[in-house]
Parts: sequence; structure tokens; C-alpha cells
Amino acid sequence: MRPTWAEINLETISKNTSIFCDLLDDSVALCAVVKADGYGHGAVEVAREVLASGATWLAVAFVEEAAVLRREGIEDPILILSEPRPNEMEEVVKLGGVRPAIYTSAGDEAFSSVAEEGAPVHLKVDTGMHRVGVRPNEIIDLADYVVELGIQLEGVFTHFALASTPKDPFNMSQLKLFDRVLEELSEAGHTPEIVHQANTAATLEWPETHHSMVRVGIGLYGTEPSKFFSERFKELGLKPAVWLRSEVSYLQTVESGEGVGYGHRWRANKNTRIATIPIGYADGIFRGWWDGGEVLIGGAHWPIRGVVTMDSLIAEVDDSIKVGDEVVLLGSQEDSFLAVSDVAEVLGTIGYEILTSLGARIPRRY
Repeated sequence: MRPTWAEINLETISKNTSIFCDLLDDSVALCAVVKADGYGHGAVEVAREVLASGATWLAVAFVEEAAVLRREGIEDPILILSEPRPNEMEEVVKLGGVRPAIYTSAGDEAFSSVAEEGAPVHLKVDTGMHRVGVRPNEIIDLADYVVELGIQLEGVFTHFALASTPKDPFNMSQLKLFDRVLEELSEAGHTPEIVHQANTAATLEWPETHHSMVRVGIGLYGTEPSKFFSERFKELGLKPAVWLRSEVSYLQTVESGEGVGYGHRWRANKNTRIATIPIGYADGIFRGWWDGGEVLIGGAHWPIRGVVTMDSLIAEVDDSIKVGDEVVLLGSQEDSFLAVSDVAEVLGTIGYEILTSLGARIPRRY
């Protein structure tokens, strides 16, 4: 078997969950976001851990993600963050205890046509993300329609567009707009039991957004929403839960002037020892990782040379490195560390993409 795997520390996820719970008042619930296979960590394993550590709700993106959790015996409330298609609503009902997001009258009608009277839904309001959600000036009509159709308006929620950059004034615009929506709902006679607005960043930055529930995703996995939160994570003791490991599978020396990899994007300027490592872009290691990217071997940082290929990458090393030596692509080795956020910065992307791109053919070890 290929010596490449992702090591997932469930105890770390448990501790991270407890840290977030400690930030909340007793009346505020923690909804753990486990979509995209638990941000690459394994949705089922993560769900069990967070629920045992203080979370009382789970959130996913799609019906099929909720179905996986139910098949594995997880019975706690699940929120589907996007409105299921009308032909999926029957499956939502059959799963039991799964709340769909609703933001169209068609979704409202589809759910009510297959659900029991009083079945709960959560209305999603678009306060500026402009991805999905009912417009603020239309939410009263939709809430009225929920009641008319005999289902329960259990929750209302929104999502920040710029919470990872807390100083952006648009965040306060969204916060105030959502507050106004809640006031208008109340004036119209709608008082949903569960109100949620905060993601990881907002949970850390703005306690006034906690309402009755927060939705924490990437923070549970110990990765910052952005570099802005690096010091805050350290202060709280939030730690990454994934280590991505492999081994040196082949060593050779290339002579000065020889190119390495497809397109010879890198050429040696001297005789250079290089190591082949059996992990590539089919595993979620971005092809562009070579441009400024590094791996850890023997506790030292070694630069990636040549573009990452489908099944392997190459690093410049020295004569101290041997075939079979451990390689770390994310995580720690001796006194050295490669953070998800550091890799994301090299690639010009975000930690979310790094984690959720880790491929299915990488075994997870718990």
C-alpha cells in the first residue's frame, strides 16, 4: 500500500469544540458544520466527536450528506444549509430530524406537501452574500406562507460574506440588516426559536451575533478563517487536527542544467539531490504547490522542485535524506511546522480549499 495518509486527531477536534462551547452563553447552541466530508476530516467520525464534546446540531450542504450521517446512526438535528430541490424533500422527511433551509415559495410548497403538520424549517435570508436566500423585503411574505402551509418556522439565519476580514464595514451592514429583519419578523408575529448568524469568524469576533445558535466549521478543525485570526487561535489553544504524511520513495541526483518534471519548469543550477514523494494533484496537492511550496523531512523544510504531477511530487534534499524517510506536507515534524494557512498563502487560496481538496484516495487514520 502506498505510504501516504492523513492522520486525523479526533481528540484535538474534541478540544477545539470545547473551546468554542466555552465562548458561548449557556443559552447558545453550537452547530458543527461537517459538510464536504467534515472539511476533509471525515464527516461521520467528526460528527460523533463534536456531539460528544458539546455540539448539539450538525450542518451539511446537501441531502446526501445528511443521509450519510443518518445511515451511520447519528440521530441529532441536522440543518441542510441550502434549499433541497423539490424532488428531494421526501427524502429529507424520511431521514427524520433534518431541517431544510427554505428561501423560495416552491421549496416551501414542496416540503409542506410531504411533511407532517408542524415540521420545522429554517428560512435563509440574503443580507449581502448574494448566493442564496430570500431578500429581506420578501421574508415576511415567505414566513407567512410557511405558517399558511402548516409547517413550523423554527429558525431563521443568514451568512456573512466578509467575516474573515473583520474590519470591513460591510460586516456591520449585514449585522444591522439581519437585526432589522428579526425586528420585522417579530412585528409580523413570527418569533423563531432558533436564530443563527455567526460562522467561525463571527463567533470569535462579535458575541452580539451569537443569538441562539452559532455555526462553526473550519475553527473546529483548528484552521483559521484567515491570517487575521492566527493570534486569536494561539491564545485560545485551537490546534489543527490533520497531519498529511508520506515517505520518500526514490532518490537521485540531477546534474546542473537538467530540468525536473513536466515542462522542466525548474532546472538545477548545480548538481542537486532530489527526492520523489508518492502524492500528487490527484490527491488534492495542487499542481502549483511547487512554486514556493515546501515539505518537511527530517525536521527541515525542503523546497518542492518542478510542477506537482498527478501521483507524485519532487523535493530538493541533501545526502542526509534516505528512502523511507517520513515526509510531512501538513502538520509538524520535530520542531518544524507546515500550517494549512501557510500552504494556502503560497497557493493564493484559503485554508478551506486546501482541506476540502484532500482526495478520497488518501486513507484517513484516526
